Amino acid sequence: MTMSSLKEKMLTKRPLLGGFIFSSDSNISELYAEAGYDFVIIDTEHALNDLRSVQTHVRACAAAGIHALVRLGAANYADGSRLLDAGVEGLMIPHLGHDARANNVLQAMKYWPEGVRATCTGVQIAGYGQRNFAEAAALSNKNVLSVGLVEDRTCVERIEQVLQENPVDWLMPGPADLASSYGLHGQLTHPTIQDAVSRIIVAAQARQIKVGVYVNELSEIETWKNRQIDFFVHAIDYKILGKALRAAALDFQQRVLG
Repeated sequence: MTMSSLKEKMLTKRPLLGGFIFSSDSNISELYAEAGYDFVIIDTEHALNDLRSVQTHVRACAAAGIHALVRLGAANYADGSRLLDAGVEGLMIPHLGHDARANNVLQAMKYWPEGVRATCTGVQIAGYGQRNFAEAAALSNKNVLSVGLVEDRTCVERIEQVLQENPVDWLMPGPADLASSYGLHGQLTHPTIQDAVSRIIVAAQARQIKVGVYVNELSEIETWKNRQIDFFVHAIDYKILGKALRAAALDFQQRVLG
């Protein structure tokens, strides 16, 4: 299935809706596509997805017509270019500006002259050697998407420098890690954390970087309507499933117990 890139979709439809996938079951990616989400972020930072499970997700996404990104973990930064070779459209990089390796990942996402991505003509994006590689490389450089997560107090305090040194296409605050870095574990709505999130958004928008936010509930979108948010990441597949199952169990109890 041929579809426009996620970058191109952003130009014609805003805001976009995505969600984190922690499950290794690629049927979940198809469910997100059927439900009408624009993209999924396959997690390898906290979830137990490995290269093989990511590959099955990517193939399911391509077949179902939904865009696939991968959130890297510090332990697999080196896998970034391999994941792109396999057809992943973009990478989400945690702790942007806090880990120097993040800039190396950004450089490895694009081919020369825009980056230092390793070249192999026998990978998926080049039709396993059956496409013109120069054209494939140029198309990849155009469409590959970098998403930075700002999750550290030290980075908020020098956010303009972080964005200068780590040029990303999209940016998203990571409120959970931000709260921990301020010593406010789990207090995502604390005024200090909200101020940090606002500072990140303002700095990104000043550079015309597309900005997204994470929401546990879609009702939270109401609070962002005047902030020109470009994309929303709605929770985690496990959390959504857990909530639905709990609601079903409570409904069952009410029906059988009166």
